[in-house]
Amino acid sequence: MNDRPTTEELIDAVRQFLERELLPTMSDARLRFQTLVAANCLAIAARDLPCEEQWLREEWARLTALVGETALLPASLSELRLAVRQANEVLCERIRAGVFDEPARFEEAARELRQQVVRKLVVANPKYLGNFAT
Repeated sequence: MNDRPTTEELIDAVRQFLERELLPTMSDARLRFQTLVAANCLAIAARDLPCEEQWLREEWARLTALVGETALLPASLSELRLAVRQANEVLCERIRAGVFDEPARFEEAARELRQQVVRKLVVANPKYLGNFAT
């Protein structure tokens, strides 16, 4: 692990190079588009790094409570990512099975899922939140 530059600083430096130095010189539309996609991917990664683990812990806690499961919080980040994915799969199965059809349960699930969507938008594209009443 390096002290400086941080991972976030490295990602930002590459993104800025793509946007400020490389893009203005490009005339090939396909390469320009691919470079914009790459810069956007770096921006997403930079937004995700500082909050990923904490937000995954919170999502895991909300999902396991929502589906009524108890389990120990995964120890590593990779295990946590997998546990959140699995908890989302369980939630989907339960939604399909009608567990959340009753109005109060539906509202509970909708509140939790809405919070997840907002957090995902904060990382993926915060501009969308301007059109998404919170």
